Formats: sequence, C-alpha cells, structure tokens
Amino acid sequence: MAGVDFREWGLLASIDLFKCNPQTIRSKEKIQEYVIKLCDLIGVKRFGETTIVDFGQDEKVSGFSMVQLIETSLISGHFANASNNSYIDIFSCKEYDIDKAVDFSKQFFEPENTISHVVVRKLEPVKGETSRILENPRNWLFENFGMDKGRSLAIKVNEMLAEEKSPFQRIGIFSTPAFGKLMTIDGIVQLTEFDEFAYHEMISHPAINVKPSVEKVLIIGGGDGGAAREVLKYEQVKQVDLCDIDAKVIELSKKYFPKLSCAFKDKRLKVFNEDGFKFLDSRTGEYDLIIVDSTDPTGFAENLFKEGFFKKVFNALKDDGIFVNQLESMYYNPDIISKSVKALKNVFPILNYYYTLVPTYPSGIIGFGFASKKYSPLTDYNPKQANGVLKYYNEEIHKACFVLPEFAKKIIY
Repeated sequence: MAGVDFREWGLLASIDLFKCNPQTIRSKEKIQEYVIKLCDLIGVKRFGETTIVDFGQDEKVSGFSMVQLIETSLISGHFANASNNSYIDIFSCKEYDIDKAVDFSKQFFEPENTISHVVVRKLEPVKGETSRILENPRNWLFENFGMDKGRSLAIKVNEMLAEEKSPFQRIGIFSTPAFGKLMTIDGIVQLTEFDEFAYHEMISHPAINVKPSVEKVLIIGGGDGGAAREVLKYEQVKQVDLCDIDAKVIELSKKYFPKLSCAFKDKRLKVFNEDGFKFLDSRTGEYDLIIVDSTDPTGFAENLFKEGFFKKVFNALKDDGIFVNQLESMYYNPDIISKSVKALKNVFPILNYYYTLVPTYPSGIIGFGFASKKYSPLTDYNPKQANGVLKYYNEEIHKACFVLPEFAKKIIY
C-alpha cells in the first residue's frame, strides 16, 4: 500500500462485506478456497491448515468462523448467516497489497456494499496520542458505483426499511437523516426524497416545452413513478405507457414513496412489466415523446445505451417526436457519453446534451440526451403551463441547462 512506512510493526486491513452471496459464505469448501487464493494473491505464506468452525448454536451469530495462521501473523473472518455479512481481518508484518485483497474479497463473496478499514500497528505510541474513537461505520451506506476508481458517496442511515432481491436486481430502501427515504439498486443510489425533483423534472419538462403537442408518451424504466408524475402534470398528455421490466421497483415505490409514485393512480397511465428493448418492436410512429429513465449502463440496462436501441426508439416516435434519455455525468462518465452521443447522432438529425444538479448522484451532476426528429430545444422553446408545483424547472433553467463548459462541449460536439 503506497505511503505506508513498514518500519512500523505491521498492517491490519479489516474488510466488512455486506449482503454477500449466501451460498458462498455457507460453504466450508468455498471459504477454504478463498483463503488459499487470497494468500497466493497477496504473497503471504500459510502456516498450517485453515481452521473453519461452524458456530450454529445461537442464531444471532450462527455461521462459519475462520482462522489461518500465516508466517507473518494471521487472517481471520466470520461469516454471519443471519445477515449474509462477512467480516475479514488480514494482519501481517510483511507488506501486502490491500487494494488487491479488497478487490478479490468483493469479487469472491459478491457483496452489495463493502467497507474497508486500514490500521498501521505501531512499535511505539505516537507522542500525545492515547485513544481514538470512531463512529460506527455500519451506520453508513457506501455506494458501490465508482469505488473501483477510488471514490464513493457515503450517507448516514437510520435504518433499512426494506430489501428485496427481484429476478433482475437488488433493491434497498433506507431511512436517512440527511435525505429522507432513499432507494438503491444493486448498491447504487437511485433517488432520495430530498432531491429527486431535480432529476425527474428535468428528464420530463424540457421536451414537453419544445414540442407543440405531446399527447402520447412512453417511459422506459422509471418504475419509481417520478417521470410519469411530471409528464402527467400537463393536461394535453392523454396517455402515458410506462414499461419497466421490474415490477418490484413499482411495488416498493408505491409503499415507501407515495408522493413520488402518485402517478400510478392516474387513469392515463398504463403499466407494462416488460423488457423495454423488446417492447419497442411492435411500436411504429406511435409516440410524441419517449423517455428512458434507466439505471447506469450495466447488466440488462446496457442495451439501452446502444445504437440498435436508438433505432427502435426512432421508429416508435411520430415524425416530429422527441427522445430523452438519462446520460450520466460529464465529469465521471465521458466515455459512456461520447459513445452514446455518437450512436444517437447516427440515428437522429438533432442531438443536444443538457444537465441538472442532483447532490446524491455521482459528482452532483447528471446529464440527459435530447434527440429529436424535428424540434430543437434551443430555437423551438414553446413554454406551457404545468399543473402542480415545480421546484427546479423554469424558463431560465431551460435555456441555461443546454449551455455546457468547454470540456463537455468536446465530449458532445
């Protein structure tokens, strides 16, 4: 680990892995495999056999405990059945690569979230230092997205309200002191009560205020109901089709985010729990506006950022239709934006990029693609009156959100 002075006594890495693969942590053979591979990876020599004992008498602590002596100290761990959490300590007076150990542990046990702590054990105390008390890190949610690049969003949590594993993803609902209720998907923050309006207003209102008439809208993703809520604030909208592959997102949103999901009570909204990619196959020239409110381009959502999908969107739009999609942060995701913009330009004659400010999204900024068959968001602005309160979007914001810094212009144009 860079920057550590190994004239000190040794190095302790504690790795807390939350919501691991239950089959892995309940297998004595898999834990043994982990120890052997870990020692080989970080270059420490095992001393004797691995001790793995199942303490199953008390449900609160039931699970395997592991100890492996190494010639430079030891590796230990406990694998808790009740929570599917794993707690691993690696202590060695020989230098080893902590990042490799953490990355391998995450890969092997497939946790939803990970926290790692590093302590340098000393030969003698630092002058004046007696003790150090840290707040319990388990009260904090550390977002997975971006950890491989050395960055993460940390949010203090009051309690986990719900956790569901659907056929497609892991969904978590948390109560937080700073942001109200919060939803994660696969460990990545999707929305909070505190700032969701800044995202949902901006993915919805600019396009409706450009196209003269918007009567039929398709939302792909958006199972939380936020984009639908905003679109349905306009009386001219006669029908909204919402296609989200995961019915569990809709179910949990209705239960825990009633103000966000209120659109599901509107008779103009029709819900389809289908694959959005396939859903478009039978639609031609049908929609005035298509919005893709998707997760980041991983897993089944990856196809929603490719040219083949954009062609399906183009065909499903009317001759003057508009397409808006979630298109990442200009600071953190220039490669994703560049590839998507190139693909969009191959399909649509008009393409712009705009953004909004959302504190709980990576870098605090999230962008959108604005692809159109006919209307420009810059020259065809046609303001309309929405029913209900808007907290972010207005005429000045519409004009300003398409103004990009120089580095972003080079990505987009």
